[in-house]
Amino acid sequence: MSQPFKLYRLQQLDTQIDISRARLREIEALINDDTELRKSLEEAESAQQTLHGARKEVQKADYETAQLRVKIEQTDASLYGGKIRNPKELQDLQNELAALKRHMVVLEDRQLESMYGEEQATEVSEAAANALQQQRDRRETKLALLRVEQKRLENDLVHLEEERVVGVGSIEGVDYQLYEQLRRDRRGVAVARVSDRACSACGTTLNAMLLQAARSQNEVHRCDACGRILYVG
Repeated sequence: MSQPFKLYRLQQLDTQIDISRARLREIEALINDDTELRKSLEEAESAQQTLHGARKEVQKADYETAQLRVKIEQTDASLYGGKIRNPKELQDLQNELAALKRHMVVLEDRQLESMYGEEQATEVSEAAANALQQQRDRRETKLALLRVEQKRLENDLVHLEEERVVGVGSIEGVDYQLYEQLRRDRRGVAVARVSDRACSACGTTLNAMLLQAARSQNEVHRCDACGRILYVG
């Protein structure tokens, strides 16, 4: 097994490890991100509070209407009970009764409005509660899938890292140091495969001498342009 191939294989392993670790970080962020769920919860709570307020308005309207109805009945009984004979007092009672009945119309309209408001608030609250449950269900499904993927990636990483240890042990120390330096300096890509007589990393066409040298089984050669280790597969 040639030295360039060992380095290329190590590059493949490290690339897979980098991708797996990046995805694990993404998964962790997705698992911790409950923004949509919290938004649905806030909307459901707000709708429930609105419904609570609407119900209180209905209760208030019902109470005021009931109280006024009692007042009307009492005034009507006084007016037609025969106990009051003074014309002025009777006229005052008639005026009061008429005013009370006019106010009753206002209260009954208000009562209908509050009942309609409660009906609308109930519909909104039920819709928000359903949306919240759907969001919870979607999140549970999403979390289950993410955790399966997370576990698989963690297992894959264990095997990749074990294989990496074995691979590093078969590489010359100087070549491995160069590899690690290039990984740091070249954004994780230290080894480039030669494709169509060119460096696959930077696209530079290799001259005939370098291309021939890169075919060596034991020596490591680098791209003249980007400095990466070349591997001719």
